[in-house]
Amino acid sequence: MLNRFCDVYRDGGNRYGHRMSGEHDGQRPSGTAVATDSAVAAVPQQANSRMTEFMLSVGEGKILQFKKKPQITAVAELVWNALDANATQVDVQLQRAPGDAIEQIVVTDNGHGMTPDRARESFHRYGETWKASKTHTEGATRILHGRNGEGRLFAFALGDQLTWDSAALVDDALVGVRASGNADHATIWQVVETEADREEPGTTVRIRVPQGKSLRYLEHEDAAANLTAKLAFYLRAYPDVCVTYDGKRLDPAEIIVGEPVDIPLVLPEEDSDDCPPAVVTFVEWNRRMSDRKMLICNADGIALYEEGKDWSDSIVSFTPYLRSDRFNGLTVEDLHMLPMTHAALLDAAAKAVREHLALRGAQISAAVVRQLKNEGIYPYKGGPTTGTEAIERQTFDVVVTVAREALPTKGMARRLSVDLIRTALESNPGDLHDILEKVLALSLDDRRHLKNLLHSTDLAHVISAATEVTNRLDVIGGLRKILADDALRREFREVDQLHPMIAQNLWLFGDDWAWARTEVGLTNVLHAHLDELGDDVVLENRLEEVLQPDGRRGRVDILMFRSRRDEDSTERLVIELKRPTVEVGKKELDQIKGYARAIVDNPQYKGVEGCKWRFYLITYDYSDKILRDIRQKDKPAGLLDDQDEYEVWVKSWAEIFDTAEKKLLFFQRQLNYEATDARVTQHLRESYSRFIPEGLAEDQGPDTPVAS
Repeated sequence: MLNRFCDVYRDGGNRYGHRMSGEHDGQRPSGTAVATDSAVAAVPQQANSRMTEFMLSVGEGKILQFKKKPQITAVAELVWNALDANATQVDVQLQRAPGDAIEQIVVTDNGHGMTPDRARESFHRYGETWKASKTHTEGATRILHGRNGEGRLFAFALGDQLTWDSAALVDDALVGVRASGNADHATIWQVVETEADREEPGTTVRIRVPQGKSLRYLEHEDAAANLTAKLAFYLRAYPDVCVTYDGKRLDPAEIIVGEPVDIPLVLPEEDSDDCPPAVVTFVEWNRRMSDRKMLICNADGIALYEEGKDWSDSIVSFTPYLRSDRFNGLTVEDLHMLPMTHAALLDAAAKAVREHLALRGAQISAAVVRQLKNEGIYPYKGGPTTGTEAIERQTFDVVVTVAREALPTKGMARRLSVDLIRTALESNPGDLHDILEKVLALSLDDRRHLKNLLHSTDLAHVISAATEVTNRLDVIGGLRKILADDALRREFREVDQLHPMIAQNLWLFGDDWAWARTEVGLTNVLHAHLDELGDDVVLENRLEEVLQPDGRRGRVDILMFRSRRDEDSTERLVIELKRPTVEVGKKELDQIKGYARAIVDNPQYKGVEGCKWRFYLITYDYSDKILRDIRQKDKPAGLLDDQDEYEVWVKSWAEIFDTAEKKLLFFQRQLNYEATDARVTQHLRESYSRFIPEGLAEDQGPDTPVAS
């Protein structure tokens, strides 16, 4: 939360990566001494000379690469420099020529300024700054932003001639200094002692914009909001700081929706020992922004770098902040390498953002629909009666959610707008664009986002559904192939092959179980009663303990367990996977029934309302002697014990596969898809290569259908 970050800023925090800003002027006066950045000692000068000129040995190519940096980021760097100088007032002016083109950018602050010595120290080397060994500004007033000594170079993204005029107190007297640079001589920087041109300490940065250079990102309507997003945590932490951009004060409170959300990341063990742990802070805005990359930050939210492509969503406008102290002190080159050096962290952050974004989109859409229903103007009654109506209603919900800010707020105009959207979708979807543009005046950006969304939604759903169906058919066909072949079945290991394949395909027991998860508290309860099932049964999360003397994993019966719940009920699924060599008989039936009753009667679960247990005993084959037990009159096949709080089922793999295939039969016919031998084998090789017998790695015969 931003408020928590504010407290961290005021009380002290971690170190940050920072960048200084600088400028260049070009011509080298005769008689002026030149020092390369390999010289650290006093710079030789002529007597009474007030100018020092530095030539950086890093090379022009290295410096001029900063011309490609994002323009708003370059402005942010100039502001950060002012804030690191303890400025409380920072003003960014876009000075325009008579033709309205920006000809100069001026950044003025009231910070402590630069003395001539500080200016020479700051500008004489690439990548070095007085801030490198510090965590706070002078006087420990505020936390420093940077320490990389590269920020001055970002100004090349804005113009070709850069000048810093600064005044600072030296022995209670105000002294002036000018530092400058020029893109035509990017390695040369000049520092000149001057008379102070102001009555108080501070710095003015002037950037000359060459004629014809486009700075459209600085003039875009969301430029101030984008800059605010980069400074949001800092500005909330220090409310006495005022930053203005092109005449407008930057205020995060004006654009933040609600409270930011910290999303924890699921990381591999080797990347999960950060303290504090890395998180993505999801900040939602009340207006659309064009600059929406993930911001790489230290743990306290200071933005150091932009990573990846723009995040685009038609419903939610947001910025993700990836916060971790592991980014402290990284150079620009280091940050460029993040996809290689911190791939797991970036992937986890992107996944967390996608999941939260889907959740927020659904929440916003549900709220919009709920409001329309409360107003009595939602155009649909009851549930959808056809598949077409369901798609139309889903599309309407998306459109009205995207257009929610453009809808009239009340009265007949609001009702008419809602009806127009519904009518267009029902009779002529081609009219929808005109309605959104001419009637609701939806912005071009919003219409573009919505068009892309509607263009891809149905097709994406169809493709996703078709892929899911064919993948499921291939899984069933592949498992049938393995279990039907004596050699493959003997080679097929339960612990590290069959079990993980089933764990990834719990839809075999019902679609809802595909999203279920293990339950921590359930583990100990199940383990306490495991003796009921015999010595060879192991909980799935303890399989690594089952090793034979030669180090290979042993053949055991595996107990899987999952839990799912909603507001009104809880369901728990417990599956005992029997080895193909075990023929289930009376003994196994008594064991699973006794185990089920022991679990349900455990004090932790006994008498809990709304809790339903399902116990499955899955086997390759079972004895004819138990058919009467699992084929009871007026009971579904396989139901062994049916009680109010639990059910016990006994199923063969053939029955499981047959039931799952029947559910997919309609889609299979529509797709005209046949799970042939070659197809299912290829799918197993591509998706489950670690879990299939080695025999399947060999070339297969003709492309024939898989036997049911």
